[in-house]
Order: sequence, then C-alpha cells, then structure tokens
Amino acid sequence: MKIYCRVTEHGLVPMYDSDYDEKKKLRMGDTVLCDIKRPRNYEFHKKFFALVRLAFDNLPEHLHHALAIYSEEDLLLSLKIDLSLCTSVRYGFREVIKPGSISFAAMDESEFGRFYSRCIDVILHRYLRGTDRQALLDEIERFK
Repeated sequence: MKIYCRVTEHGLVPMYDSDYDEKKKLRMGDTVLCDIKRPRNYEFHKKFFALVRLAFDNLPEHLHHALAIYSEEDLLLSLKIDLSLCTSVRYGFREVIKPGSISFAAMDESEFGRFYSRCIDVILHRYLRGTDRQALLDEIERFK
C-alpha cells in the first residue's frame, strides 16, 4: 500500500540507522510518498506450503492424470493459474504461461493472506471436493 505523508514533529519514526540518515534529509512540511508493506511472517509461509503438500498428498488419483499434477510444484502452478496469478506470453504461434511470484519480495503479509485464503477455497472446490473446511484447517496446523 502506498500513502502520502506529511513530515511533522511527530512524523515518521525510522526503524534503522540507515533509515534515520535518510529521514534527516527531510524538512518540516515536506510531502513524501511512503510505500507501506506488512512484512511476511515466515510461519505463515510454511503454513501455505503445508497446505500445498497436504492437498497434493490427498489429491484423488484421477485428478493427478486429468490435470497433469505430478508434484507439489505442479499443484502450486495450477493454483496460480486458477487464481490468475500468471501471465501468458506469445512466442510466435506458441503461448507460454509465466507464473507469478509469491516470494517475500513480491507479496506482503496482506496480499499473501488473501492468496492463501483463495487457495483454500480453490482446493476445497476443485481438488479436494467434499472436504470440510475446518477439518482441512485443523489438518494444516498438525501437518506443518
């Protein structure tokens, strides 16, 4: 999220010495653009990959073949495609799908949280039909 701020007496409080050095260059009343991101929680990242492993391990056999999902990486790619976290690039007559990134640099905590929640929805409705949502969430907690 990007927001505009005005530097005041109570203004921006830097976290690190290098940030403080940059802030010292600002004058009272300056208008600045701040890029606000909530840093990702590593435990949440691990929880997501526990979800992917759990979904892959319980994927019905017919879906492995029908959707060409033979690894956790294949399932992750399929989820990214399902959630439109990809772009398609044309090379001549060929179209190639380039998956988007879910790296710490690409998504902050809020964005990743929305992605995680949407993945659960897709997994429950497309890959593990009939699975109870709460049962899946409980199993993820045990699995990670």
